[in-house]
Amino acid sequence: MSEKRYAVLIDTENTSPAYIEGILKEISQYGRVTYKRMYGDFTSDELAEWNKKAIQHAIVQIQQPHYSKAKNASDIMLVIDAMDILYNGRVEGFCIVSSDGDFTRLVNRLCEEGMEVVGMGKSDASKALKAACTQFKNLEILGDREEENTVSEIVDLKDIKEVISDIITQKEDKGKMAGLGEIGSTLMNTYSDFDVRNYGYKSLYTFVEDMKEFKIVKMGSSIMVSNARVKELKTVVENFVRSSLKSGPLELGALANNLYSKFKDFKMQEYGYYKFEQFIRSIDGIVIEQPEGEKAQKIAKLG
Repeated sequence: MSEKRYAVLIDTENTSPAYIEGILKEISQYGRVTYKRMYGDFTSDELAEWNKKAIQHAIVQIQQPHYSKAKNASDIMLVIDAMDILYNGRVEGFCIVSSDGDFTRLVNRLCEEGMEVVGMGKSDASKALKAACTQFKNLEILGDREEENTVSEIVDLKDIKEVISDIITQKEDKGKMAGLGEIGSTLMNTYSDFDVRNYGYKSLYTFVEDMKEFKIVKMGSSIMVSNARVKELKTVVENFVRSSLKSGPLELGALANNLYSKFKDFKMQEYGYYKFEQFIRSIDGIVIEQPEGEKAQKIAKLG
């Protein structure tokens, strides 16, 4: 499948040029940028730095003088261009760079037409604008620095944990496990401005791993997430297996029957194992042997 094409439209009068490198780097992770346009009155001294950035990054400047004090003409030009690009049918997504809530209706309209809209703005941007975007990225986290006196409004960790817990529970009810990727997608669909970098993390893996309520489980190339109680249960199960073998070796089949009779909720898949034998082999102090004889069953015993 080919890369998605994006149009990056920047409200320069509402955005610092210090973020442009971070903006372009971030959107490149979503697809190929085919339109790069910035809007403002570039004859003003306030936008002098943007003139330099336009040259460095080959961004098309859409010069728009102020015709009146009542309304920013460059905002209107950005909206007009966005609709023109939309109906040209040459992009699959937009990146609207602004913190101005006046662009909320534009974002809604683009989304109604099936466009993916990545918003980028300050952390104190309009809540309506953030909610309208498919995803919203806080500009403060796109660079290597935090602005002084900046207080980011982020989703409470308690709410994040509740969403993760609900996903895990729903999967458990179906006899399945929740994938880390699925959890990340659900969080972004639930909170458009969710980003682990807001919480000081670089990856979703580490973000979830550090939550004491959950446990990361690797199953081959897949990364799954389970409730922490699973980890506690594993310790209890391992102790039960060792205790069962104190009186002598047991065939794997008999050991499995004893274990599942004692722990009806135990699922070895939650620990990354598909075969009972491999799970038993993972327990410290236990070895598996194959007795002589054509029909002899493998046995487990204390090593």
